[in-house]
Amino acid sequence: MTKKNAIHDLLIERLLSAHYAFGERILVKELAAETGISRQPIMTALSKLNADGFVRIIPQVGCEVINPAKEEIADFFLMFERMEGLLAELAAERRTDRQLRDLKIIQHQLTLGDGHVITPQEYCEINRDFHQMIHEMAHSPLLDERQRNNFNMSDFFINQAVGFELFMADAMKEHETIIDALEQRDAARARKVSEEHIAAIRKAVLSGVAG
Repeated sequence: MTKKNAIHDLLIERLLSAHYAFGERILVKELAAETGISRQPIMTALSKLNADGFVRIIPQVGCEVINPAKEEIADFFLMFERMEGLLAELAAERRTDRQLRDLKIIQHQLTLGDGHVITPQEYCEINRDFHQMIHEMAHSPLLDERQRNNFNMSDFFINQAVGFELFMADAMKEHETIIDALEQRDAARARKVSEEHIAAIRKAVLSGVAG
């Protein structure tokens, strides 16, 4: 892994986990001292994160984490919701039986009854795998790539506002509803329940955001 990729991965992990808060300054000098990586790879990584919408680079000032208005977050989740609904609709029409089995296996990881308690971090990772499988079912690489990037922003907002623990119980049940619609190849229902799933997350995130 190149230094540029290593520092980007470190920064995105810190952003998604809310290690950096909304509006917090990210100091290149401190990162360089901490990681032993020179200024140029750090600036390249920050430039990519700026392009992806996570940070703002302010000339002659520095770099800071975005601090979006509540309306901006609401708009993002509305777009995210519609994209996820479209992918679920396509998945219901195009999925294979093998993909449906794989989706159920992923869902089972969230509902294991062996006494293991799923942590919020584990839930976050398995939930990402669940939705990624639906995207693969849609057989639309372009939409998949766009929504993959949106998932990073969604996780960023969730952890900044309320954390994943809030969603774990309800989301598992909502996943079952999505699976049923996909199994029945009911495209309209798959879209509807997927959009409702994201809408519930949007409502909770906005309730946890000041402003």
